[in-house]
Amino acid sequence: MKNVSFFKGLSESDVFKIFSKGMSVRVSKDEVLFYKNTVGNQMYVVLTGKLGVFNGDTCIATLGAGDMCGEMALVSHAPRSATVKALEDSLLFVLSETTLERLLTKRVAVQLLLNIISTLSQRLRDTNARITM
Repeated sequence: MKNVSFFKGLSESDVFKIFSKGMSVRVSKDEVLFYKNTVGNQMYVVLTGKLGVFNGDTCIATLGAGDMCGEMALVSHAPRSATVKALEDSLLFVLSETTLERLLTKRVAVQLLLNIISTLSQRLRDTNARITM
């Protein structure tokens, strides 16, 4: 878990507490995790397996162990910007808005939000680099 950017800056005991308050879910190959334009209040961290991020029929990103998805809907309350489905059998950690707001300490919640912002910033930098090529 130390290599997962979502948990950066957290102690082992913090990560254990997060796992004890969240849940994990298994998704089978070709199973849709969520659809574009739906409202969601959960985000997912890929523990094992691989997910595809789709805009229509086009796979725009592939996510593997340590990557996260759904965080934009969690923090912005906006509809999901893409469809995500399993490219292979996968195990995901699920964190809901309720868990983030009510059950975690403020210090841990702030660190998790900073980690989400860092991930989103990197994705924006990567997209900007692709656009300017």
